[in-house]
Amino acid sequence: MTNSPKHSRLCSIIFTFTVLFCHRHGASAQTVPVEAGGGSEPPPAATALLAAQERSSLDSVADALPDAPGLQQSDVKDEPQAPSSQHDQTHINSIALLSPRLVTGTALSPDDKSQIYIHKAYSPAAVIYPLIGAGFRMINPPDAYPKEWKDGMGAFGRNYGNAIAQRTASTTADFGTQILLHEDPRYRRSDSSNPIMRLGHAIAWTFFDENDSGHRTLAVSTFSSAAAGGFVGMAYLPDGYNDVTHAEQRMVREIGDRAISNILTEFEPVWGPWAAKLKVPKLLPEWWVPAH
Repeated sequence: MTNSPKHSRLCSIIFTFTVLFCHRHGASAQTVPVEAGGGSEPPPAATALLAAQERSSLDSVADALPDAPGLQQSDVKDEPQAPSSQHDQTHINSIALLSPRLVTGTALSPDDKSQIYIHKAYSPAAVIYPLIGAGFRMINPPDAYPKEWKDGMGAFGRNYGNAIAQRTASTTADFGTQILLHEDPRYRRSDSSNPIMRLGHAIAWTFFDENDSGHRTLAVSTFSSAAAGGFVGMAYLPDGYNDVTHAEQRMVREIGDRAISNILTEFEPVWGPWAAKLKVPKLLPEWWVPAH
């Protein structure tokens, strides 16, 4: 069969359209993402084109959405705080108030410890407590005390001066040891809810406290402060009470006072609400509360 010119032109036209169709179909197929596990990865140009299209679509959706309200500062303040564990709370063994920075679990600097020392040694409590102690001493003085230590204002002044000297010597030795040996002056409550365990913890803290790094250590400050408070009276107390035996007895009482203070601090969450009902702070003069 011979091919006519008309038939040849028709075949050329069909062939041309076929080539163009296949070329366009192949170009379009490159824009279709490859399914997982099938075929080879798309060319980099196709991947970049897809990424640009996705970003454009996401931007369009984001522009159509209303703006989300930002987080306000008031919302942060009103957010309830998680209660800290009992173990994270450290406390000064003192009834009068201190700065919160000095009674939390953060590490103390030497300046922080000096503030605690000044508060203990020179606050109104350092004046009032020895005054009360001297009054009780006058009510029930030792039998062997001489008259000038038992009767009259002169005797009261001597007993009051003795109480001031013992407290100042004890507090100063306590502070000096804590600075020298890096002891933390604060008491840390027990994690236990068992009263017996908590009582044992308070007594043990009298002899083993923590250093500035939070590790348990021998409470050398307990013994140094007790020795200073017990032996300072040997310089001025009447005969029969200025010897080593009585100094050691006073030292033991100082250690006992430290243990009682720890016990009261340990169980403050129990008796504190009852004491708050007495509204004692409202009965005290304004100068009782320290400025810091």
